Amino acid sequence: MRMKALDGWRGIGALAVCFIHLQLNGYLTTAPSLDSWTLAVDFFFVLSGFVIARVYADELADGERVAVFVVRRLGRLWPLHLSMLALFVVVELAKLALQRETGFSPEHAAFVGARNPSDILPIALFLQTARLGPELTWNFPSWSISAEIWTYAVFALVAFRTAGNPGRRAAVAGAIALVAWLVLVVDITGRGMISTDVFGIVRCLLGFFSGVVAEHLHRRGSFRVLAGGRAEIPTALAGVALVWATASLPEARYFAPVVFLALVFAHADDRGPLSRFMATSPVQWLGRLSYSIYLTHLFLVAYVVPRLSQTVDRLLPGETMLREGVVAALYIALVMAFSLATWRFIELPGQRFAAAIAGRIRQSQTLSSKYSRSQLEMTRL
Repeated sequence: MRMKALDGWRGIGALAVCFIHLQLNGYLTTAPSLDSWTLAVDFFFVLSGFVIARVYADELADGERVAVFVVRRLGRLWPLHLSMLALFVVVELAKLALQRETGFSPEHAAFVGARNPSDILPIALFLQTARLGPELTWNFPSWSISAEIWTYAVFALVAFRTAGNPGRRAAVAGAIALVAWLVLVVDITGRGMISTDVFGIVRCLLGFFSGVVAEHLHRRGSFRVLAGGRAEIPTALAGVALVWATASLPEARYFAPVVFLALVFAHADDRGPLSRFMATSPVQWLGRLSYSIYLTHLFLVAYVVPRLSQTVDRLLPGETMLREGVVAALYIALVMAFSLATWRFIELPGQRFAAAIAGRIRQSQTLSSKYSRSQLEMTRL
């Protein structure tokens, strides 16, 4: 089941996050308003809740299907996550070897600061959000993937416990979202809606279960004024307004779940003018590559962009805006090429492998169920 408009939005959101982390010297990449683009992560959470609920909620009513759900989600997220973490580690090992063999000291020493080796195992196991504090290390955008993994576990439990009662499921989802919102509002750390630690999980719970509520309302046919494509442009403008407002009023972030809930709801039917744009081939490719874009771009920012920027600086001395624009364009092109490769050679094989395992689990469960029924029938004879 593909919702093309939502896939397109996912790609655009990933590209926004990719651009946020490009730190150059000109206004293009240091404008204060860029910080508010991190709201794209909260949009991802809402979108994920909507899509996961649409695809898996009924299936998870059967407790035996939870294992299939877990395998499929890990197959979707883990291979690229581990691959990118390994790539960062390989570069640090190369730097360390260079230091020891030649005495040459790179600009940044190996395995220090944000490359703390003690963080490798927790990050590999999606445990980086199980902490307090704003510090992020290694491939730090993966904090949100860690938060989603644990949120999936909560969702699976909710779906199982509310089996056969979608209204109750939506009510529980709404309660979780409300409690999460209140926790972030009174967050004693002061980070609230920009949290990336254990409160980042709360932030994910808020967005994800807002998406679950949106999916239930959409499936019921509620709020038809938002459906059928009629509200696509107004809700998109509301999203832009929220991002703009957050740049000068950070507290506006707390309205993000409601705004993004409406935005996702409005685009779920694939029938409005923006949906037609989102269905175009280039935007759909962005959607396909969105996870790779999200997890690969920081490697380029850390190890490739500084050298690229130095080269462009030598070729275009004194032309700050032009120089920055050229670097940004080359960076986006490299991200897209790198993401296409990781999607083709890491993501797709990982998904196929997980699907094969999930298929065997499902087959085993089916055979076990048939055997149990036959045994029950024999005892009745």
